[in-house]
Amino acid sequence: MPIAHRHSAAVSALALTGSEAALEIGCGHGVAVRLVLERLTSGTITALDRSQKMIDAVEAGNEAALASGRLVTRAVALEEADFGGAVFDAIFAVNVDLNLRLGTRWPVMLKNLLRPGGRIVLAFDPPPDSRKGHAFAAKSLDRLAAAGFTATLLPAHGKVTIIRTE
Repeated sequence: MPIAHRHSAAVSALALTGSEAALEIGCGHGVAVRLVLERLTSGTITALDRSQKMIDAVEAGNEAALASGRLVTRAVALEEADFGGAVFDAIFAVNVDLNLRLGTRWPVMLKNLLRPGGRIVLAFDPPPDSRKGHAFAAKSLDRLAAAGFTATLLPAHGKVTIIRTE
């Protein structure tokens, strides 16, 4: 499967060092999961998607990462997921507008899953000739700030909107 710019831009913005625990929300077919696995040496990625079909797609071809525990998959919505107290160094989502489904709740949900000093990266690739990227950025930045995050809209990555917290 070809790698879309939104996936490579999001994974690049994560600035992984190799040993982190990462969580992808809405992993789809697993394009970004594969990119993260290439960067992790001893770290792990948890791939979360509401669709079992998407989780099956992620698992296909990643059997070694699953067997070694470097990849964990979960077919569940974020708001229903129980991570058993696990926390993550990096949480990211590509083309998932958490604002639409979770309103103002999602930043606190992510804060509870984030290790101190961890980061969140949100990447959004809006349809052509759309202002959805601007609306996504404005809402996301406001909601992250309200939850106590310092979030930055990264310099332009083509038409892909990238937000990163520190």
